[in-house]
Amino acid sequence: MREFITALVLNGQVTAEVSGLRPVDLYVLNLLDIDGRSTPGELAQRTALTTGAVTKLVDRLVRLGLVQRTHDTDDRRRVWLTTTEQATRNIGEGASLFSPIARRMDDLISSYSDEHRAVIFDFLLRATEELKEITSALQEQRTGQRARIRGGAH
Repeated sequence: MREFITALVLNGQVTAEVSGLRPVDLYVLNLLDIDGRSTPGELAQRTALTTGAVTKLVDRLVRLGLVQRTHDTDDRRRVWLTTTEQATRNIGEGASLFSPIARRMDDLISSYSDEHRAVIFDFLLRATEELKEITSALQEQRTGQRARIRGGAH
């Protein structure tokens, strides 16, 4: 499992480099593609970045034409972030950059019986939830450590 995760992370890093992006850029674009839209605050929470770092990242992605900001029609203070057509074309699910891995993963999963695929999908869904929970716990632990450090520095 550790080797799989390591290979997955490395693939993400190389894919980002090939596309001229940073790994975190590709990660954020993937989150926006999955969610459809997000606020900067939600992205900060999902990426464990500060709001300032998210603002810089989004500014860069807007300049590259990959993300757009839209004000909420009900609350003009709220800003929604979405991917642009250019982002979808170049790095979205059907983009040529991801075609080779998508094709290989489709071929691999198709080689299993329906019953085995159901078990694999169940594992992946459950493993994703476990990863989200442990990451959340680590984020809370990190926040508590930062608060203690700042409290002791005064």
